[in-house]
Amino acid sequence: MYASEPDVKNTVQEFITFCEYIESEKPFATPKGDLATKGCYAINQLLTRGKKDAKPTNRLQHYPSISLWFAIARESGLIAELDAKGSKTFYNVTDKYEDFKKLNVFSQYLLLFQTWYCFVDMEVQYGDRGIQMFVSRLLDSVFVELCKNGSADWITNGKNQNRGIFASTLHYLFDYSYKTTHDLMNFGILEFEESGENAPGFSHPLLSKIRPTSFGLLIMKACETKKYSTYNVCARDFIELDDESGEIVKIDSGDFLMPFLECFPNGSIDVTGINKLAYGYQPDENNVDSRIFEFKVSLGKKCYRIIQCLPQHTFEDLHDEIQNAFGFDNDHLYSFYLSGEKYSRNAVHSPYTEDYPSADEMTLSEARFRDKQRVMYHFDYGDDWIFDIVVGVNEAESSTKSFKKPKTVKSVGDAPEQYARYEYDY
Repeated sequence: MYASEPDVKNTVQEFITFCEYIESEKPFATPKGDLATKGCYAINQLLTRGKKDAKPTNRLQHYPSISLWFAIARESGLIAELDAKGSKTFYNVTDKYEDFKKLNVFSQYLLLFQTWYCFVDMEVQYGDRGIQMFVSRLLDSVFVELCKNGSADWITNGKNQNRGIFASTLHYLFDYSYKTTHDLMNFGILEFEESGENAPGFSHPLLSKIRPTSFGLLIMKACETKKYSTYNVCARDFIELDDESGEIVKIDSGDFLMPFLECFPNGSIDVTGINKLAYGYQPDENNVDSRIFEFKVSLGKKCYRIIQCLPQHTFEDLHDEIQNAFGFDNDHLYSFYLSGEKYSRNAVHSPYTEDYPSADEMTLSEARFRDKQRVMYHFDYGDDWIFDIVVGVNEAESSTKSFKKPKTVKSVGDAPEQYARYEYDY
């Protein structure tokens, strides 16, 4: 059994509707980087699965569908936050969106699903700290349970839903995880009906029954071999060690698509096109990443440095050059938060912490950097030096610009003294 075009068409069309609004209206961003309320309200009216009781004052997190499409579009680099006049910024589609539209509908769907499943930080998408760990355990077990049940009958809330030690995980979808269920509905994996009441203690609707679609069973069965808790870069809360060497096992994300190819008609999936959009580049004939990165690292609006790096440089190399460029002593721990959110799980950490991945092992090429991406560099967890980084991606061949270490190519503004406030206090 294969997916048919109607199985994926609604998902892709909703996403395209979202992107077309971004392209035509170029809505403003909030200081936090979300879509402003005006844009959210307008997009909601265009979607067939929009929020029914929307208000013009509702923020992004109040719109389950818009939050999903916004997270996927931004994480895949199909939209970017750009500078407007003054201090405002706005969103617009990027050149990658044209490449997305050239894919067939099955490849478009699989790119959207892979981006959500592997790369979206749900703590950022939902605006809910701690939700990522909950969802990472929920999805894997729910998919197994739903595949066992099949899709012939509706599963009713409360029916055979033991809340004890050996409880079914399905009741979490009914009671606590409306947004996750809504995401699965947007991907055509689940159908659900609302009870008309809010869940006890929550503001979201209580679901009365759910049912996986036939197409959803295909996708969930493939997910059993590519678990969310393993492949989502923000959900992994453990370190897997090789039994023989004792070294950390790195996930080969390049093979993620393999079990999903069986869900679609033969030859319908453009694996090369998906991977190029998902990972930001296509290696050359020698399997070499030929990009150059230019990081605009800022401390305030009037003080910044432009640092140029190659893909093979590590995050520790970038950290060392930032310290050198701003005249700091490089004497504290640090983290790079790749989603731009402090304490996000999508992060790279100082090698002197117990967190993984480690900055001295992870290269810049492995980070899926996209042009205009915003990254937070947090140095000294006590004094909280917060640097804003905007990523620039240059496709020029690195062979013509070979240098051993990152280098600062532009400096604007005097850097603050690292310990000035302690001197003044004394």
